Amino acid sequence: MKKVIFAYYICAILIFTGFISHGSDAPEIFIYSKKYFVILVALAIILLIAIPWWINSFMRKNGVKVLFMTLIPSLMTLFFVYLGGHYYYYQTQEHLFDPFLQIPPNKYEFSSEKDTTTFRVLCIGGSTTRNVRLDTVNRYPSVLQRILNKKYPNKKIEVLNAGMDWYTSKHTIINYTVYARDFQPDIVIVMHGINDLYRSFSPATLAIGEYKSDYTHFYGPSINGAKPPTFESRINYVIRKFWYTPTLDPASFDISVFKSLKDFRKYMSNIVEILQNDGAEVILVSQPYFYKTEMSTEEEKVLWMDRGMCILDGKYPNQETMALAMDAYNMSAAAIAAKYKTTFVHGEPAIPKDLDYFIDDVHFTSLGAKILAEKIAEKIKLRE
Repeated sequence: MKKVIFAYYICAILIFTGFISHGSDAPEIFIYSKKYFVILVALAIILLIAIPWWINSFMRKNGVKVLFMTLIPSLMTLFFVYLGGHYYYYQTQEHLFDPFLQIPPNKYEFSSEKDTTTFRVLCIGGSTTRNVRLDTVNRYPSVLQRILNKKYPNKKIEVLNAGMDWYTSKHTIINYTVYARDFQPDIVIVMHGINDLYRSFSPATLAIGEYKSDYTHFYGPSINGAKPPTFESRINYVIRKFWYTPTLDPASFDISVFKSLKDFRKYMSNIVEILQNDGAEVILVSQPYFYKTEMSTEEEKVLWMDRGMCILDGKYPNQETMALAMDAYNMSAAAIAAKYKTTFVHGEPAIPKDLDYFIDDVHFTSLGAKILAEKIAEKIKLRE
């Protein structure tokens, strides 16, 4: 009898864990709404107290064999009905939307009015601009402000960091026109590359369907909203971290695989046109990267964007391919700068490909950020 009760408790706890792992949209008690918390309490009483009490009473009166003969047919029927309905539901659940901003931008804090003595610089782009891996004072926009303040002590200079993780050149169009435009920048520094590059791919954990030129196939951190994960997938994720994690092999990819390159040029051109129409001076910056032909084991361990984002047929681009692809995006930025007669800063070769300067594929250490800021500062010429 004890074994039966023990086996039941294991099943009941697994079921109950599935319910408590889901929070509510408007939490009031821990991560749950009041109604859902009441449901959890009732479910706990039923699953963990009432049912085992009934099972124990039934077995004392009728025996274990009668219990199983009575319950097994019903339980098996319910189990298979649930299993079929469960997987049908999750296989058909896709709530598609345009993930134009997977994460909202930071709340930009600056004086609403810009006086004639203030010179404003807007740094906009992805996570290499925001760079939460560093303290705020060590990020390149902050370093740039200190350099400019020292270089032009008689000027009141404000530098705003409008970078955000996951943002592509398309996101920057929205980020600037809807949010950062009110900053009224005199100079806008734009740096993009890697985030547009990996939009060329459609990894199952981050995207739905084939590549789309407007990047709406790629949900990134919004993927769970578009395709809700099952409870079983959560358990499987945890188990695989401790038991087995599938590995991918690097391979040489043709440049044609990077489908977003054409659309990157379009979005970057749109950014420059919008900024120039607003009267801002534009500086396009090539994005530094850590990929190189020969890397030590320690250096390879820090790479994750190539094998995590750029998956195709069970393979990911090798380092030579990633370097060539990044060069293609960077040179596209240079060509756009030339076309629109604006400033181009070739930041990529300025930062040594070494762990003293890179944290991972593209994010810098404080030393790398300092070099980039200095390189950009060289191109900024203000009238005294």
